[in-house]
Amino acid sequence: MKKLFITLNIFSSLVLANNITNNFTNYMQTQQQNFTNYKQSLDEGFKEYKATLNKAFQEYKKSLAVYWKNPELTTKTTFIEYSKDKKVRKKVDYANNYIEIDVIAKDPKKATQQIAINLYHLTTESTQTAFNNNPVLTKVNQQLANKYPQIIKISKPSNEPIVADMIFQNVPTKQQAANYTIKTIKTHKIVKVPSKIPNTYVYKLRIPLPKNAILAKAKLYKNSVFKRAKQFKLTPEFVFAIIHTESSFNPMARSYVPAFGLMQIVPQTAGADAYKMLTGHKKILTPSFLYNANNNILIGSAYLYKIYYGYMKNVKDPLSRLYCTIAAYNTGAGNVACAFNSTSKDYKGRTICVRSRGDYNIIKASSKINKLTPSQVYNHLLANLRYDEPKNYLKRVTKRFLIYKKALNTNAL
Repeated sequence: MKKLFITLNIFSSLVLANNITNNFTNYMQTQQQNFTNYKQSLDEGFKEYKATLNKAFQEYKKSLAVYWKNPELTTKTTFIEYSKDKKVRKKVDYANNYIEIDVIAKDPKKATQQIAINLYHLTTESTQTAFNNNPVLTKVNQQLANKYPQIIKISKPSNEPIVADMIFQNVPTKQQAANYTIKTIKTHKIVKVPSKIPNTYVYKLRIPLPKNAILAKAKLYKNSVFKRAKQFKLTPEFVFAIIHTESSFNPMARSYVPAFGLMQIVPQTAGADAYKMLTGHKKILTPSFLYNANNNILIGSAYLYKIYYGYMKNVKDPLSRLYCTIAAYNTGAGNVACAFNSTSKDYKGRTICVRSRGDYNIIKASSKINKLTPSQVYNHLLANLRYDEPKNYLKRVTKRFLIYKKALNTNAL
């Protein structure tokens, strides 16, 4: 009887252990399937994100071509907004420091009135209003929210001015904005050029912004830059130099990639990687999320941290590592590694990168970088990065790094 009891206990224990093992196996299979489903959903979401956005902007540009000979859309350094009837175009060129209002009209008096109204609206406009006025961004943002609620990150755009801080150095009252509009209309010439629409003209008013406008814009983001620079062990001048080079502080910046906002975050790459580093989860970062300046600077600074303290951690000299980080933010860490690992060139003299021979290996590249001085690293990158864009990017950021360092040291910013 005792033996039977022991046998039954052993049998029960084996059954229990087997059940636990089966339950654990089933749990792991379920988790793996959930992860696979999530990743598939994420990949599909990213793919649809880009395709939907590109299609929507192409259609919008086509509709603008009915009215405009050269339809313009927002870029990295210019903000463009059209009226609902598409006959008024507002433009802020942050890189070249001017505002332009264009109006399609028959009568010069009515055109002047429209220019005045839209100039006033521009001087009081915020990024939140600009986002809500953009039919493409709002549409795509909502489509993502409806179709992929489990894998997207939504946030409202921030509410900083589009251009008022560059003109007034503060948020203007309605009266200040009105006075500025009246004075500008009186003191600047409106130019008339032929229109695409018969019996109408395009009336254009271009207004230079103050010489210190870019610093005024930079000052708007100073608190956020300092906060994130401290959080991610970066220098503020480095973050400022990256923002200036990426967008010229255009809060509504957008490129064809697509990339969004001040630090030109690409949702599929830098955005997803930095967000995962911060939260442990990959998410699709929507346009509305990335047009929030605090979010954008957080994600961009986190990605700089990941490059400098992660991908480039084996580069010993801080300045050499900085040069490599700057280039990697633009072209990717793998392409920076290839610039040092590969000795092959194509017929145009561009570096050829081959994954199978280890050209993208950062550790391998780091050992070569550590044998060079910082100036040699800089010159090597300029000579061997595959494309001109990252070479020019490295030059511009390096130059602006020193400019912002001086501005911060002299309290000009």
